[in-house]
Amino acid sequence: MVVDKLTLEGSGGAASEALDVPAARRGDRSLPYLAGLIAVLFWGATPAATVLVAREMSSSLIGPSRLLMAAAFLVPIVLVCRPPFPTDKGAWIALAVNGVIGFGGSFFLQGLGFSRTSTSHAALILACAPVITALIQHLLLRSFPRPLWLVGSAIALCGEALLILMRFNGDVGSSGTMLGDLIVLLGTVTVSIGYLAGARLSARIGLFGATAWSIIFGAVFMLPLSRSLAQPLAALTALAGGSLLFLAVFCTLIGFAAWFWALQRGGVSAIAPLQFAQPIVSLVIATMFLGEHFSLAMLVSVGLVLAGVYICRRSVMAKG
Repeated sequence: MVVDKLTLEGSGGAASEALDVPAARRGDRSLPYLAGLIAVLFWGATPAATVLVAREMSSSLIGPSRLLMAAAFLVPIVLVCRPPFPTDKGAWIALAVNGVIGFGGSFFLQGLGFSRTSTSHAALILACAPVITALIQHLLLRSFPRPLWLVGSAIALCGEALLILMRFNGDVGSSGTMLGDLIVLLGTVTVSIGYLAGARLSARIGLFGATAWSIIFGAVFMLPLSRSLAQPLAALTALAGGSLLFLAVFCTLIGFAAWFWALQRGGVSAIAPLQFAQPIVSLVIATMFLGEHFSLAMLVSVGLVLAGVYICRRSVMAKG
């Protein structure tokens, strides 16, 4: 899953040190920035693409279809590149958690949730993933976070609560259901668990190996559903089929590859803040192409979530 400074704190520092290279060795950052922006653009379009697929396929089948399709494209690449394989018990556990929960669970819940809420709500809930990731990490390590991080997380979570609970008249038309918001929130928790497991695994076998083997492991876990997917996939129109292909290839494979390459070449501290643009991309798509509109509550939520995540990041960077 996506790895940033907040995620890498729990990996013993090895992955973070490997990615956050000294400035003297970074050279020109224009290409890493471009790669990072490409990943953010793809990920920002994920909710909208999922909604398009959900119009023609059961939402419970979108996640498994996306993961199995991504693995089908990935297997030949893995056979050629032969990334390192887990060799110890800890790495295998991290692989299983990232594959089944981080990829399989999050894709499944995103398919269910995105189809039951608005693109704008889904985007803002996903924007809190770094905060939830760090919170889970602190709970696992039984450590107490820095005061500044607590302030930032409280602000961001207040924005999420406002988004989910306060549905004023001006927001009803584009807010979807509270159930959909809660499913997306649960999916964000599974994403965060995957971030932590992926960071631990990448410290052992590298980012590409961790991501590739996790996607394949999650797809193997979904294989029993493959027969039930044949008919729904064959019935998709060009628009829905293209959207599913976009989710599997561009959002999953190319998006992760571009992001990890950007992190490795540009450094975590320089590239990670690009994630602030992800919910903005989703909101623009929701407004321009899906006809969603914003209420005052939505705009306040945007400000609180982005401000809270920013403060949390500043707290982590100051600690580093």
